[in-house]
Amino acid sequence: MRRVAHGVVDFVIGDDVRIAIAVALLLGAAAVLEETGIDAWWVLPLGVPAALWISLTRVRRSLR
Repeated sequence: MRRVAHGVVDFVIGDDVRIAIAVALLLGAAAVLEETGIDAWWVLPLGVPAALWISLTRVRRSLR
């Protein structure tokens, strides 16, 4: 059971916890917007690439 849980966590979180947190926050923001009646289809297509860009920029700076 412990190996299955570790595999699921590794699959969901992957290499960067910050991206997983950003995606969870974006999903939450989209849910809140939808509940208030605002179309939120655009939140994830804009937010996920932004989170990836921020993550890649952070890694690039750490390699200098």
